[in-house]
Amino acid sequence: MRLLLSVLSVFSLVTLVSPSTQAKSKDPQVEAEPPPPATALNACGCYRDAQDQCHCNKVPKAKLKCQCENDCEPPECTAKRKQDEEKAAEQTLKKIKERDKKAQVDAKKAQADKQKEKAAEDAKKEKEKKKNEDPRWKLD
Repeated sequence: MRLLLSVLSVFSLVTLVSPSTQAKSKDPQVEAEPPPPATALNACGCYRDAQDQCHCNKVPKAKLKCQCENDCEPPECTAKRKQDEEKAAEQTLKKIKERDKKAQVDAKKAQADKQKEKAAEDAKKEKEKKKNEDPRWKLD
């Protein structure tokens, strides 16, 4: 019984202390009070402060403009750009695979045509050979 009570008391202490520590450590990306801008807002709604750090105003995703490549821009734009690049890479890879597959099919077809031509040529040579063969050597 004592063991159960001690476990319960430790558990209750841990649960009481833990929410207060979580409340203090809010989302690190959300700034309590952003520093004043040293530059004007760009098209993405972001600015740089005196320490040349990027700060962005919160904008809903529907109104988010990602026109500030290589400049101060929201993290969502960076993620979107990365996703678009991955899609483009996948599409390019798919096109390359299709082109390789078509080249393999064409190569197999060319090889089959070559074999047919060789077989036809061999048959023609055999026919010529039979035609030029001396009839006296035939066994009847």
